[in-house]
Amino acid sequence: MSAELHRHTARQTLGTAYNLRPATVSVRAGDLQPGQVVMESDDHPAVIVSITRLYTGIRIHARYIWSGATERDWELGFFHPDTRISPAEDGEY
Repeated sequence: MSAELHRHTARQTLGTAYNLRPATVSVRAGDLQPGQVVMESDDHPAVIVSITRLYTGIRIHARYIWSGATERDWELGFFHPDTRISPAEDGEY
């Protein structure tokens, strides 16, 4: 996240310190990069920690945006490179 102060609406934060409902775009799983924030499910944004690119697909590991850096990451999923995934738009984090 940049050093800039981001102001989010109550709809986005749900009364928390986090942007739980960022604006998103649809991209190919094969175009994702570590550090991007994707929606694991409703109100559960997760930052991509690592991506393993295999011949058969892409394995993505992530952790929730509120998780500490020392917390373990988990497998978000295994995807075909053309699967559409919704990362947060630039400027949301």
